Amino acid sequence: MSGQQQFRYTQTPSRVLHFRNLPWECGEEELIELCKPFGKVVNTKCCVGANRNQAFVEFSDQNQAISMVAYYASSSEPAQIRGKTVYIQYSNRQEIVNNKSTGDVASNVLLVTIEGVEAGDVSIDVLHLVFSAFGFVHKIATFEKASGFQALVQFSDPDTASQARTALDGRSIPRYLLAEHVGLCHLRISFSAHTDLNVRFQSHRSRDYTNPQLPVAPSAMDGGQVYHMRDSL
Repeated sequence: MSGQQQFRYTQTPSRVLHFRNLPWECGEEELIELCKPFGKVVNTKCCVGANRNQAFVEFSDQNQAISMVAYYASSSEPAQIRGKTVYIQYSNRQEIVNNKSTGDVASNVLLVTIEGVEAGDVSIDVLHLVFSAFGFVHKIATFEKASGFQALVQFSDPDTASQARTALDGRSIPRYLLAEHVGLCHLRISFSAHTDLNVRFQSHRSRDYTNPQLPVAPSAMDGGQVYHMRDSL
C-alpha cells in the first residue's frame, strides 16, 4: 500500500515522469540509474522547484514510463535515491523542452535571486564584494519581483560569469557581511538574456563601476528605472 500512495492515478500516462522529494541537488546520473531498468532515458530536467528537489525524466517510449509507474505502484519497496523515498507521477507534459534562452545559455550577465531576505537587507556593496571575488564587476542593478529580491550582475565575459555562477549558486552570503537581523540568505543564479545593463544613475539600487562619473540618482528618481525588466527565474 505504501508504494501505491506514491502515484496519482487520475493523470493521463505520458512518457515524461515527474519526480518529487528528491535528495538535495539530485543529479541526472542518479535519476538515470533509477530509471534505466525500465527503458531508455532521452532527456531530463533536474533541480526543479523552489527547493530544487523535483525533476522530470523523459523516456523514449511511453510504455517504458508506464512500466516504471506500474512497478513501483505494486511494489512494497518505494523508489529511493540515497535512501530517500522518491514520489513519482505522470507529468502533464508529453516531452521535456529545455528552453536555452531562460538561464541555460552562458551570458556575461547573471540573474541572482537572494532568498530569505527583504529588499534592502542585502546592499549592493555586499553583492559587489561577493561577486568581485571572481573578476571585475561592470554593473549591478537590484529590483523586486514576485519571485523575490533579485539582482543583475554584469561581468566582462561569459567565462567569468560562469565561474561565479558555478561557485555561488546555492550558496549563502557569509553572515559577517550582513546586518544582525538578517538570517541565512541563499543565492539562486541563472544566466540573463541581457548583455549590457543600461544603468542611468548610481544609487543604492544600481551601480556602474565602469563609469565613476555617472551622476548620483536624485531622490525622486531612485535609479530603479534603469532598464526594461524581462528576466524571471
